[in-house]
Order: sequence, then structure tokens, then C-alpha cells
Amino acid sequence: MTDDERHEGGTERDGRRPPDGDAGDLFVWDGLRPPEYPTGAGPAPRRPAREDGYETSEEWEEWLEPGALRGPRAGRPRPERAAAPRRRRLSAGAALLAMLLGFFLAGLLDAPAIRKDVEGRPYGALRSLQLALLAPMTGLSGLLRADDLGAAVAGALGRGEEAHHTLAEVKPADEPLWPRAITKRRPLRLYVAGDSMDQVFGSSLVNLAEETKLVKGKNDYHVSSGLSRPDFYDWPQRLVDQIVDFRPDAAAVLFGANDGQDVMYDGRVLKVGTGAWQEVYAKRVGEAMDILTRGGRRVYWVGNPIMKDAGYRERIAMMNRIYAAEAEKHPGVAFVSTWAALADEKGAYAEYLRDENGDRVLMRAPDGIHLTRAGGDRMAQVVLDAITKDWGMSGSASPSPAP
Repeated sequence: MTDDERHEGGTERDGRRPPDGDAGDLFVWDGLRPPEYPTGAGPAPRRPAREDGYETSEEWEEWLEPGALRGPRAGRPRPERAAAPRRRRLSAGAALLAMLLGFFLAGLLDAPAIRKDVEGRPYGALRSLQLALLAPMTGLSGLLRADDLGAAVAGALGRGEEAHHTLAEVKPADEPLWPRAITKRRPLRLYVAGDSMDQVFGSSLVNLAEETKLVKGKNDYHVSSGLSRPDFYDWPQRLVDQIVDFRPDAAAVLFGANDGQDVMYDGRVLKVGTGAWQEVYAKRVGEAMDILTRGGRRVYWVGNPIMKDAGYRERIAMMNRIYAAEAEKHPGVAFVSTWAALADEKGAYAEYLRDENGDRVLMRAPDGIHLTRAGGDRMAQVVLDAITKDWGMSGSASPSPAP
């Protein structure tokens, strides 16, 4: 029986509960609790001496010489021994100081990453304050070249920044990527990318597509990312890297969940939804489309579904309109709307929708934004139907479930 089992619930192994007060905090000697004393009766008596003449195990260990006789020592002079440092517990202040020093050193080594994380937060007074507080640390880190050491350590642990490719490395294929026959021996290579909405949707799309045995898919999502803030996450560079490395025939992308925020452009902050903001956001969407279609690749730009919160829903609808308009300007890009697929029969937001069997199934997460697996499958089927039709893949497109 362990000490935890002996003490659990305040019951000793002999079935007695410890008395109220500090007695429950006394150490157990040789597996037994010292005699109980009533509280409020003056100072507690000394504990009974051990039969070896010492009052505590600590004294015994302190004075015992290697090889010394281990008989009763009461009344004998204690042997002298060479001075040795006694084990001391760190005080709470010293422990706190050591912890703060550790945090400070870790901050010096990772100062650039911390600053980058803060820079990616929404523009405002809090962000400005945090950057101001970080300035001394990042300055000291650069002066001491601690950031170089931190980068070296990250590289040694395999966490360093990966090598990047350039758009010039995206070479045209020897033959058109589209149209071509899709077979099991030459499946469609599908790259899926996006923000946290893509976590469920993208995995559903890859799973459903690969079940046809005609698609080889890869899902690439990054939480809290988007196209409006390349200073936080550089999606254009990520898209270039994945096109070069994965060599997809087609891409399906889903952005927007985090993009409805103010952006910095030409040294000034643009308020979300304004004409200037929409112009800059459309430019960034168009840049992503240019990268993805390089070399004759087909792109399926997926619109976000209906959202629960009215204000957030309007921002998502605004960005969906931008996606559709930019797709019209870029050959090879098709906008795929999923708004109605996740709405009820009245076109309103709904947590539950009926599946192909007529059963009501939970489609949305409690936050009113993200998808359950059933919701991800439903949304992914809409996109897969568009891909199947576009590439003339064998088998007719599956009908979307009724709302």
C-alpha cells in the first residue's frame, strides 16, 4: 500500500481518521503515526526518542559514520565528522527568482519568435503596448546575439525554419495538367489548404476523395492564419513551397475565418469592410490564385458556410463575394459556394440538418463557426462533386443531402 492510499480521504491504514488541525500534517515514522495529542493543551510534547538515541531520522543520517556501530547511542558523544554542506531547501523567493531567470533566458533565445507572434495580433492599443514592453528584450537579444543561438538550438532540434522555394521553380508541365484522364494508376493529386475551418473540411475532402481510388490528397491547415495578415503567416510563400514539393494537379482552398480584421497597408491601418480594405484583400486573394494556377493547375476556391453570429456572418458573406469576383478574373479558378449546403430549408443558420436518411444530425460546433465531422463531410461532398464533374472522373457526382 502506498502513502497516497494510506492517506486518501484522511484515513489511516488502521481505519482511524487523523484528528483535526495540524496533526494531519505530521510525518509518519516507520509507517505509524506518532501519538495523537489534543489541540489547545499547550506546546506539543517531544516525540519519543528513537531507540538508537536520536530524535529524528535526519539526525541519524547526519551523524552516522560509514561503518559505525548501529547500536544504541544514547549517552555517547557524537563522533565528529568532516564538515559537509547540509541539504537545504530553496526558499520560495529563491525558487521564484530561479524560475524568472529561466523565463528571461528563454525569452532572450526566442525573442524574435515572441515578437512575431505579438505582431500578428489584431491592431490596437494592446498590441502596441505588448510590442513596447518587448522592445528591451528583443534589443538585448540582438545585442548579445542570443537570437542566433536560439535559432541554432531550434535547428539542432529539427524545429528551425524550413528552406523555401521561389515561384520561378514552378515549371510548366510537359503536358497540360487539365484536362486529362484520371485513373487509378494516374490519380488526381489534390492539395487542400486553409485555416482552422479546413481542419475538418479538408480532412473530410481528402478522405472522401481518396475513397474513389482516383485521388491522392494532402491537407495543409494552419490555425489562426489567413490571407489578410501575411505578417502573421505567409501563406503565399507556403503555397509556393507546397506546389513545388507536392506537385498537385489541383488545389482546393478555404480561407476567411480569421480574415475579417483590420490590416496594415502602406503604413496605415485599414478598417475591415471599408472600400480600401476590400481592395487590399481582393489583391491578396488574387495573388494566391495566381500562385496556385501557375503551370496550368485547377483551383477550387471554397466559400465559407453560413455562420451563426449576425455580424460575423455579414463579414463572411462579404469575403465570399470577393472570392467569387476574383475567381471570375482568374482562368482556371472556380468558386464553390457552400453557404446553402449548411443552411436550413429557410436559408438560416442551423446546428442540426437532416442527412440522406432524413435523420437530424449535428453539423456545427458550439462556437457557431466550425464544423463537426458530419458537417465537414457534407461541405466536402459539395466540393468533391465540383471536382469530379470538372475532371470527368468516372461515376456521377453524388447529390447533396437535402436540408
